[in-house]
Amino acid sequence: MEILLVRHGEPVTAESATGPVDPELTERGRWQAERLAAWLACEPIDHVVASSKRRAIETAGPLSIRLGLEPEILPDLVEIDRNARVYAQPAVLAERFPGYLADITAGRFEKIGWDSYEVFQERVTNAWRELLGRPRGERVLVACHGGTIGVILSHVLGISTRGVFEATPFASITRVQVEGEVARLGSLHEVAHFDGQRERVLGPEGEGFSPSVG
Repeated sequence: MEILLVRHGEPVTAESATGPVDPELTERGRWQAERLAAWLACEPIDHVVASSKRRAIETAGPLSIRLGLEPEILPDLVEIDRNARVYAQPAVLAERFPGYLADITAGRFEKIGWDSYEVFQERVTNAWRELLGRPRGERVLVACHGGTIGVILSHVLGISTRGVFEATPFASITRVQVEGEVARLGSLHEVAHFDGQRERVLGPEGEGFSPSVG
């Protein structure tokens, strides 16, 4: 089985005064999702999973429509900041939300609606185990979040979670190969779909390859 871990596309900056923020994708984020869909439409994907956040669902949307698959929503795949009332990229946080950024840096997570690292790691790891324990097909796409992908990869590789894989590009693809109870990293942060086009998947063996004669 192959699981494609996809970080959501670029979201808008958002702030909520009444409850957890749930930003939509920017125009560029929607373009990223369309490029992802065009690229993966060539691959036989059996099932689509998404976290319950809008940015993940919208990223999976174009591919789900192409393939005629209804995304399965798994709330436990949501990012560490699932109950936060602010969402912004680091540079924007420093400029517009310095108090929020200070709370992040100081680890005052409960104050700002974040899970603790321990709760986040346990939640995501359990969701990952559930995915492996109840296979959805031979190739499954999981649209989620950078931190979520970091926890999964740290679990797969057996290394510390904190501070690892933080620079996951928006709408990038990371592949994990699963054979029985063994999972291994197949690729990390693929972004070729932003620049390239393809009509079919050739694979490493080169489908249709014809050796030259001479």
